[in-house]
Amino acid sequence: MLIDITLLAIGIMILILGSNYFVDGAASIAKNMKIPIIVIGLTIVAFATSAPEILVSLVAALDGESDLAIGNAIGSNTANIGLVLGTMALIRPVQMSSKVYKKLITLLLLVSLIMILPFIDNAISVNEGRLILGGFILVMIWLVRFSLKLSNENIEQDDFKKNNYKTFATKKALTLLIIGLVLLFIGADMIVRNAIKIAHTLEISETVIGITLVAIGTSLPELSVSITSALKKEYGLAVGNIIGSNIFNLLAVIGAATAISPSKLPDNILSVHYLIMLSLTLSIFVIAYRKNKVIKRFEGFSLLTIYCFYIVFIIS
Repeated sequence: MLIDITLLAIGIMILILGSNYFVDGAASIAKNMKIPIIVIGLTIVAFATSAPEILVSLVAALDGESDLAIGNAIGSNTANIGLVLGTMALIRPVQMSSKVYKKLITLLLLVSLIMILPFIDNAISVNEGRLILGGFILVMIWLVRFSLKLSNENIEQDDFKKNNYKTFATKKALTLLIIGLVLLFIGADMIVRNAIKIAHTLEISETVIGITLVAIGTSLPELSVSITSALKKEYGLAVGNIIGSNIFNLLAVIGAATAISPSKLPDNILSVHYLIMLSLTLSIFVIAYRKNKVIKRFEGFSLLTIYCFYIVFIIS
């Protein structure tokens, strides 16, 4: 099993490297085409940082392991709020005063509540997967229109103007995009195959492996970006990415996986795992709408502690 764990770690590193290349390439091409930065932040970059989860899920679904894909999506969303956002707030209090955040968090909560429906019977069919993908397309259309409206009204907040992504010439950006995609495919394939081997060796479900090892691994790009942003007091794009990535994970990741291969889920997927994810989502919704719109250090510590206890509970 040591070899499997080593190969899983290598796969995660390749995935992170590919994600960085993909983000740099996608953001540079968008900027060179003069697409507003707010559109890049809420759609292209958010989609790019969700690429690891999407690629892992597609590979898993093609192998008939949609359970791993769904566990990855739910686990990544929980990690993005509990681990990533919690760590950010622990380093420095995170401002949530932007009206953009309010609308995005409301959308995320709405999507999270609607997505309870396909989980009720602990199984997601191919037709349900296609409906979820249809919902993803509708949300993408809304996000693009919302982003363009913000840009046209010239209210691109300073939070979204600051970012850590480099801009390259179109030719180099296209090369980075292609290299990034190749690395994402290689990393995703290594992660899925070795995660399944570890699950079988330990006699635990692929869903649990997806929620823990794979989810944390595919959330590392968001974690590294967020820690850097917190240290530089540049929260906007990082927080936007977390919210956008969570929306994409629920719709694009789960939808794409189950549209390829139906999934039969563990009995506790809704009562435990989805409930934890929904509770953390509700907590940041409350923060965004309260008078003092700041995630304080002790709240960040609380989010991180809840996540750690959750992981211990799963693996114990």
